[in-house]
Amino acid sequence: MPTPTRASRVARAGVNDGENQRRATSRRSSVRRRRSRDARTRATGEKTAARKIAIVGGGFAGTSVAYHALERAREAVAVTVIDRVGIAGGASGVAAGLVHPYTARGRVVWRGVEGAAGARRLMRVAASASETAADGGWRERSDDCDGGWREDVGRATGERRGEPVSREPGIVRPARTAKQGMDFVRYRSERDAADFASACVTTEEAKYLAPGLEFTDDVIDAESRGEPPCAGGLFIPKGVVVDAPRYLAALWDACELLASRGPAGTRASLRVRSITDVTELFDEFDEVVLCCGAGIAKLFDQSVIPVQLQGGHVLELKPDDSLRVGVLGTTYVAPLGETRAMVGPTKEYDATVDDFFDRAGVIQRDADARATRAERELRELASRAYPPTSSWELLNLKYGVRANPPRTPEGALPLVGAVTLGDRRVWVAAGLGARGLVYHALIGDWLSRAIMENDVSQIPIECRLDVR
Repeated sequence: MPTPTRASRVARAGVNDGENQRRATSRRSSVRRRRSRDARTRATGEKTAARKIAIVGGGFAGTSVAYHALERAREAVAVTVIDRVGIAGGASGVAAGLVHPYTARGRVVWRGVEGAAGARRLMRVAASASETAADGGWRERSDDCDGGWREDVGRATGERRGEPVSREPGIVRPARTAKQGMDFVRYRSERDAADFASACVTTEEAKYLAPGLEFTDDVIDAESRGEPPCAGGLFIPKGVVVDAPRYLAALWDACELLASRGPAGTRASLRVRSITDVTELFDEFDEVVLCCGAGIAKLFDQSVIPVQLQGGHVLELKPDDSLRVGVLGTTYVAPLGETRAMVGPTKEYDATVDDFFDRAGVIQRDADARATRAERELRELASRAYPPTSSWELLNLKYGVRANPPRTPEGALPLVGAVTLGDRRVWVAAGLGARGLVYHALIGDWLSRAIMENDVSQIPIECRLDVR
């Protein structure tokens, strides 16, 4: 596919001397596309020419952008999500998630509280839409929504339909070293946000929250000395445990519901197919948005979108105890009700884009040496993070590939913005890394606003991507 004719680099700077000229060019391009829509309207006799938006990728970012675009639209929009598997088909759908705004040291990540609160809002929206769908839905009532539910896509769009999208039992992060416990105390003044405030807890309190936890001698000794103060753990009472595939399927329900209630001509549709050349979408769509996770490495060189691929296996286990809270650590334990829990991930830095396309999803335990090694490693990591997992029954081994962003002074921030291809601007959300759940609602809000206003400056400069 064509590459940008000008310097391929990430512009993390603000408006420069040529910005007004570029905006004028973008406005002219936008006017041409609007005139094209108007011409189609006159030719077909339709009452309303919907603005056609293609979103490549049905994971956290893509589904969030779809929802926010439909929510923000005041005129007809036709949102089409394109994914080779379906909703939740990539890394977003492989593992459960724990939603909170903190680093391993107990510090708040950049925009973390705002992002976690936005994610929780979307989860509540998704849960409500799921209930509406279960009650008979809107598909029989609406002529304006194509519908994204496909029986042939299976788990990617509808597994466990009817089960909860998320729960808010709280999350505990046990101190694994005395230094970590001291950091929890040191940074506690940063953690006063009402929605996601957290508290330092003792080792005994942590064990009460997650029976079976074990602590190293240095944590216990430092806690007993008391000077400097050392916490046994960090507890986030309103931390959220998310069933990611279930959540994304329900959020797509919410997209369909919004479309059914939107201006005449508004649609939300799902296409299950692969995209190998972005330009093939230009004739059909007014806007193209790439939210395809590690798949972005297939479409652009690393000099254009600077992400590093990381593979990871996770275990889906059947608990035999009453763990309710999520447990954070190098390995997380996320209980999804009483019958399933997710444990992981491994960190595999030799992943390739071919792994993303060919390996992602449920893996047979004896499929290859990688699967065998990953299962053994995860069992060991899980037993250290939460010892009772050693007796839990294995249900599935899963694999996904994520795209990690470069580090900045603010931390590892997603890359959100646009890439210019010829005279077209392609919108991009990439490099969500391990914080897709924390940032996906914000990304949907920022990108939908930028798309509707045709203005990349709507995206915060700290994570703005502007490649020309």
